[in-house]
Amino acid sequence: GKVEYNIYGSIRDEDYWDECKKVIAELPANISVSYHQSIPPDQVASVLSEHHVMILPSESENFGHAIYESLSAGRPVITSLSTPFNGLKAAKAGVNVDPGQVYSIRDAIQFVVGMKESEWSEWSAGAHQYAEAYFNSERLLSDYREMFRRGESTVG
Repeated sequence: GKVEYNIYGSIRDEDYWDECKKVIAELPANISVSYHQSIPPDQVASVLSEHHVMILPSESENFGHAIYESLSAGRPVITSLSTPFNGLKAAKAGVNVDPGQVYSIRDAIQFVVGMKESEWSEWSAGAHQYAEAYFNSERLLSDYREMFRRGESTVG
């Protein structure tokens, strides 16, 4: 299928970005990649609503605010098991992958590309429900209480 991959954010490592551009140049014709600068926080939900899925195959996240933003905007997520957001496929909210396995990420993208519109709508609703359940979970509340008790700045 046709894949339009949009990357948002600042480039912090020019050498790494140069490597990425080489890989992008070798992608098949059905995959296009566009780079966009960082977007202001008040525009995140709007930009997310223009896309079908968010891909953030992070190897480590203490929370993953961008992942939560995508889920809460009703956009399924492809991310690793190294985030607090696991069991995504069972919840019809996205797919957890092993970021070290290219085929795992490719298969997850193909899974989303292969969805019919009605199925994607169901997964979009699942993503939103997943975010709401996470937000309303007792675990999150207890994590925040513990964080404030200790004076820390991370949750997850």
